[in-house]
Amino acid sequence: MMALTAKRFQVLNFRNIDDSGWIPLERVTAFVGRNEAGKTALLKALHKFNPAAEEPYDPQREFPRDRFTAEFSEGGEWPVCRVEFELSADFRKQLGERLNGAGIPQKAVVTRYYDGSLECEYDTELGDDSLDPGQLVKALDAFAAGARRLPAPAPDQESAIQEMRTLLADWADGHKEAVGELQDLRSDKGVDLLERVRGESNAYAQPASADLVETLQRVVDELRDDAKRVPLPQQLDEAVEAELPVFIYFENYGILDSAVYLPRFLGDLASGPEEPRVRTINAMFKHVDLSAQEISDLGREEAEEARATGQRVTDDVIGRDQQRKELRSVKLSSASIDISRKFSEWFGQRRHKIRYQADGPYFRIWVSDDRRPDVDIELESRSKGFQWFFSFYLVFLVESAEGHKDAMLLLDEPGLHLHPTAQQDLMGFFETLSQNNPLIYTTHSPFLIDGEHIHRVRPVTEDATGHSRISVDGWPKDRETIFPLQAAAGYAMVRGLFQHQKNVLVEGMSDYLYLHALNLHCHALGRQGLPDDVYITPCGGTKLVGHIASLFLGQGVRPIVLLDGDDAGRARRDALMKELYAGHEKAVLMLGDVLGEEECETEDIIGEATVLPVVKDLVSKKVALNQSDRRKGSLVDQIKSAAERYNANLRDGWKAEVARRIVVDWSTVDPEEMPAAVLDQAEALFKELTARFASLDCGR
Repeated sequence: MMALTAKRFQVLNFRNIDDSGWIPLERVTAFVGRNEAGKTALLKALHKFNPAAEEPYDPQREFPRDRFTAEFSEGGEWPVCRVEFELSADFRKQLGERLNGAGIPQKAVVTRYYDGSLECEYDTELGDDSLDPGQLVKALDAFAAGARRLPAPAPDQESAIQEMRTLLADWADGHKEAVGELQDLRSDKGVDLLERVRGESNAYAQPASADLVETLQRVVDELRDDAKRVPLPQQLDEAVEAELPVFIYFENYGILDSAVYLPRFLGDLASGPEEPRVRTINAMFKHVDLSAQEISDLGREEAEEARATGQRVTDDVIGRDQQRKELRSVKLSSASIDISRKFSEWFGQRRHKIRYQADGPYFRIWVSDDRRPDVDIELESRSKGFQWFFSFYLVFLVESAEGHKDAMLLLDEPGLHLHPTAQQDLMGFFETLSQNNPLIYTTHSPFLIDGEHIHRVRPVTEDATGHSRISVDGWPKDRETIFPLQAAAGYAMVRGLFQHQKNVLVEGMSDYLYLHALNLHCHALGRQGLPDDVYITPCGGTKLVGHIASLFLGQGVRPIVLLDGDDAGRARRDALMKELYAGHEKAVLMLGDVLGEEECETEDIIGEATVLPVVKDLVSKKVALNQSDRRKGSLVDQIKSAAERYNANLRDGWKAEVARRIVVDWSTVDPEEMPAAVLDQAEALFKELTARFASLDCGR
């Protein structure tokens, strides 16, 4: 488990982004938007926050151009990216042991500036870490008091001892004045004073005063060691910075070449190892424990070198050449077997055989598959999708193995050239990757948007001034931006028509979001949820339920229809019973029959305590229910009544937006902390739906 989990981030003063605002992060987060909207800028700003390999911010290229001349001066003044992290329980326990039980924060906000510096802020302040100067004062007082009582070894030494008494006491009192000017010994001035007291005390270590001096020095030594200790806030900062996850950025430009001229590559590797193409080729060699230098050296031909310089080609020279080439052939054959096995297990679509070949200074990659196993094809002649997968596989696997097991993956337009079905497979692979590596990607393809986790999408648009805007609290009106979202929803529905044998049609998106999330929580707690082969499909409103149901019925699939307990729901039930569902009354379920309420909607399952605070945030006004509101019927009707009294505007789609916010919040909540009353009602609904599927022939 990662010590620090990124919960949200903010980009500032970067390219066309003045201030992105806080952007929540999921296990998988998708930025969707048209070209030039700023999706890549978001990824690059986050990548440079803590890159896998050093890549500093470049203000000359990346600070907003329209403000550079007038505003930019010193990089330390300008933040670029800040990330809010949640500290894991294990990490907090470790910090508690290292920091002597000081108040350990649960969250840290880390900001990176243009000059590369970091600043950490926490939700909890550490306890007082100062070193009280009073401890030194107490030691000096004890020293002075002891000095004044020093006994004279003999009567004739009384005069000399009296002089020593006065000298020692005055010395101690003089340093007390210096101590009084300090608030904290754990400072440069404090350490200097302790060093001075320690050094000067040696001059007074005479036989009569030796015990006093040794006692003082023991106290001063302890205080000096404590004063030199790194302050707790600094220790906390260093511990958090040491655990920051690295960010691995990948884009299409790193696609692997199938023919590598080794001398040129070695030169490129020395001069620019982070250039995407060089990075990918180097990853290819590392993945199978090869090095380009070794392959190049093993290809050396001493016989040719001797012939070119007029020297005799001996049997020993020929033998060494043959031995090197045989070793190179063995190594490449072994590496070919290794990469073929590993990649086929990972890729999964079709079994491929990859063959590495070296011919003089050239290194080549050939690929065959199980359909034509005897035909080797150059890598660049395979599909763009295959090239992308192979390149991404190498870079990710190698860099994540090199100490980056806690890395966050940033993928810019992944799988752009993949077939839609392969893009859907890529979505499943993202889910697997994100179990250990949180993942953020950009796309404008509807096939790379997960219709079952639509709350993970962050639309990115460009305003009239050319600046990026990231939508968090809702979706923008820009048609090009939301088209992939609409298409993804449509695609999910079409898949349901042809693949899902058991479907529940609900009226709107809010119903879908609530039930989908509650189903996950019920399963997590061992409660009754929907069977895995039951799918929930939103219809876009009560009026469309019949139309969507008819599409399913046209494919031989009879879904169960779940309707709200209100006038619109009852009217739709009556209409369905007349034609589409005549004789199939069990396939129409009224929510009121489950909840025992005549007037109810899905929000009544969630409850006023959860829904109302989110409504208040949405309308930015106080909205409270009174007795009159509570007589209006369902919770939704009650909220509408209250909003009208408070003159609060509930814009179109407010129910779906409230549901989205609640479900996003639930995604970070331990299922054990969910309200039991909510889960009880959800479980009752899922039991009834499951029972109805068992009693109905809902197959094709």
